[in-house]
Amino acid sequence: MFSNLNQSSVDLIHSDITSNLNLENGMELSPENSILPDELYDLGLEAYEPNELVFEAVQDLELFFEDESNCKCRKKKDKICFKKIGFRNFLERKFQLKGLEDNELDLCIKTQLMVFKLNDEDDNDETERDTYNYQYNSSIPICQPVFLELSGFSKKKLIALQKHLKTDGLISRIHGNTGNVPQNKSRTIVNLEIAQLFKNFLLQYSNLHGLPSPMRMRDEPELIIYLPTYLNYTRVYEEFRNYFNLEYASIRPIEYKTFYKLWKQLTPYIKFQTSATDLCDTCEALKRDIRFTNDDDEKENLKFEYKNHQTNAERERSHYTNIIEKSKNDSTVTHICYDWAQSVAAPFSSQQVGSIYFKSPFIIHLFGVCKTDDGKNNQLNYTIGEDELPEGKSKKGANTTLNMVFDFLLKNHHVDKKDLYVTCDNCPGQNKNNLSLWFWSWLTMLGWYENIYINFMIPGHTKFICDAEFGSIKKAYKNSHINTVDDVEMVINRSSIHNKSIRYNNGLGWKWKDFNSMLKDHFRTLPNIKKHHHFRFSNLTADIGIVYFSKKSGGEEYSYNLLKNTNFDKNTQLNFLEVAPLSEDRKNYLYTNIRQHVDNPYKDILCPNPIYY
Repeated sequence: MFSNLNQSSVDLIHSDITSNLNLENGMELSPENSILPDELYDLGLEAYEPNELVFEAVQDLELFFEDESNCKCRKKKDKICFKKIGFRNFLERKFQLKGLEDNELDLCIKTQLMVFKLNDEDDNDETERDTYNYQYNSSIPICQPVFLELSGFSKKKLIALQKHLKTDGLISRIHGNTGNVPQNKSRTIVNLEIAQLFKNFLLQYSNLHGLPSPMRMRDEPELIIYLPTYLNYTRVYEEFRNYFNLEYASIRPIEYKTFYKLWKQLTPYIKFQTSATDLCDTCEALKRDIRFTNDDDEKENLKFEYKNHQTNAERERSHYTNIIEKSKNDSTVTHICYDWAQSVAAPFSSQQVGSIYFKSPFIIHLFGVCKTDDGKNNQLNYTIGEDELPEGKSKKGANTTLNMVFDFLLKNHHVDKKDLYVTCDNCPGQNKNNLSLWFWSWLTMLGWYENIYINFMIPGHTKFICDAEFGSIKKAYKNSHINTVDDVEMVINRSSIHNKSIRYNNGLGWKWKDFNSMLKDHFRTLPNIKKHHHFRFSNLTADIGIVYFSKKSGGEEYSYNLLKNTNFDKNTQLNFLEVAPLSEDRKNYLYTNIRQHVDNPYKDILCPNPIYY
């Protein structure tokens, strides 16, 4: 089968053909990195999506198969071991192993090594070199390089796993010192009291400056807390020393090296953001310019600008934490945060089949609204199938977002509160837009609250309480077996005592309303809305329709009348929106490509036959 594969088959891909590919999720592939459906069909891989990930995997394996020297079996040319496996079988096995968690993959390879091992008479003899007879299956022996390519392991990692198998058996590889108080080389035990003081300091420091990660990292026992990029170990250590010298002047503070070791062993889940986790373009651009500029004056100006940006971010973070404290202690105040989470998919399994890794399963959207009143973080997660979003140009736009915020406030006894504080990110499409300002102004007209305060967090510094709750959901989802939207609802409800799910469920959960049509003819747009982060509305007669805004917390406030005229009827009946059904192509795709991965009792629920749907 593989004899027909060569680089010319890849070179046949042209842009005029690529432009006609109907790829899921709007992915567009350029001529040089796309792959034709016919090529996948020729390879026997027609079940896979013709996307960039599949192309790279296929191309890499093609190069491996073309070089017969990759086989070290020392057999005749027609006995090359990987060719006996076949290209399709080889690729699918790689996909299956790639879909495993790290600890699952380790266990899988270890059990294979136990079978492959030839000299097992005395496992306790550490001087004896182990020999392995690698196999693809019971009838196809393979060499070590081919086994490494199949498993995705480096030789160094394989040797390390073999050593661990010999000494510890099938136990997972976990660093034994994590979470323990360390000893230095002289065997002087680090003072337990000082170690505890350090840990308490860092926990409090992370509570003040930390940004909860939306997802737990693999094999991490704690929810990852990211400290902002402008911080580093040295700066935190300096603050620790200052704190320590003030509080414990009679005790000698620990040195930086010990501080670093304690951090890694006692609180490894507190990390610093990197360019991969920090979404602040301003921070990254300024740091890059500072690093590469040769002009001293320009470098000083850039440092000043960077410091000013950090100060602004810290001030807004303090404003956010102060509002949370206020909502905990003042029964007349309510504070909510809201955001869209990363979508999840159905079907899903912790033992994910390799082939579905490259397909586009049924998408389930999550939108969370969290209330922090009375010191309790309670988040309602709106769980929406991809066939349940409202009709319109932007299905996840401002109108959709405001629908769920409105429903949340309606369900949470706003009549007992005087002031509403709202925190959300700076996304202009969903949050920071004129429709949102009109909506909040309208709520004050209805008399729901005496004052409404809106805070849009600085771009790149927007991680907040919703992300922590989303992280709990992601952890529970990762270890669950999902067939339908109902399964996702159950995952959310058991993920945390703070999380609760609500389904759209054909309008039983809530109705989609058209706020835009009701408000657009009666309100005007606020100029330069993107430059401001704080907005305030009041229900005083003189303030109806007026928005007060400022660029920063505690900054100079300006006002603007949003109402075009006084003819607006605040009690105008809202129109309802229908849901936007799936396209016929999408229905057929789910039925043809995804249905096979759904458990039998749920096939007609998630991926019914389009003829009857």
